[in-house]
Amino acid sequence: MRRVAVALAVTLRLTSTSHARPAAGRPPAHASPGVAHAWVRPAPPLPMLPSVARVRVEAARDHVVVLEEVNLPRGDWESGGLDLFVAFGAPGTPVALDARLAPVPGGSPETRADDAGEALPVEMAVRHLPSTQLLLGRPTMAGVVVHVKDAQLRHAYASSDVVALRIRSLLSPPAVDASGARDLVVRLGFAAGQPIALEKVQVVSAEPTPWITRAEATLCGPEADPWPLSLTLLPRPAESVPPSAPTIAPAMAVRHASDDLRIRWWAPR
Repeated sequence: MRRVAVALAVTLRLTSTSHARPAAGRPPAHASPGVAHAWVRPAPPLPMLPSVARVRVEAARDHVVVLEEVNLPRGDWESGGLDLFVAFGAPGTPVALDARLAPVPGGSPETRADDAGEALPVEMAVRHLPSTQLLLGRPTMAGVVVHVKDAQLRHAYASSDVVALRIRSLLSPPAVDASGARDLVVRLGFAAGQPIALEKVQVVSAEPTPWITRAEATLCGPEADPWPLSLTLLPRPAESVPPSAPTIAPAMAVRHASDDLRIRWWAPR
């Protein structure tokens, strides 16, 4: 993802460069015409109410893969593509990122594991712009724009009334804190002024033998309710460590538009 980092650096440099001033006492040779600003058509509101069907963290000693699957019901969609802004989580910019579109079988809350889905083009973005539709994260955050073409939506909706946007991010392993835990933040979102529902959280040990001994999930943000969320840890450790407090299903938690998801896990060093 070296090109991603270079692209961000170049963009930031271009936007922060100041214009040279003429020498004092010397009028410019030619008066500079006013800079014309191109008008960009704002993106229309999302024609559906999304939901985060699942967040899955696959953690190994040397890498972490975060899968976020966002369900997009047909809703009021009739035609046209979508340009969806997805902000990066923490601890930082992914090493690599992949986006795919797959239908959700009728009666199922998520896509089939054996359905690879259709690859979608992804474009780096320093922040959210009005010409794109905000899906995950906040407008001031860096992230990517996922471009979903009209033909891709038509193909996916032909077999189901719900399609899923799968976003997979490859991250370097987070540092271990004083308690021996590693943690990361996954961006949630809001649509039509309401927080997007979160249905399921999974943490998976990606080592050949069970490695993670304990995992926790909570909402985080300035208004977040700190009550722990229930999650599934796979494979289940032989000696399971009970959660520090009773948990609540993610879909039942009190959500705010500024909330994100924090996931922590413990494993031998």
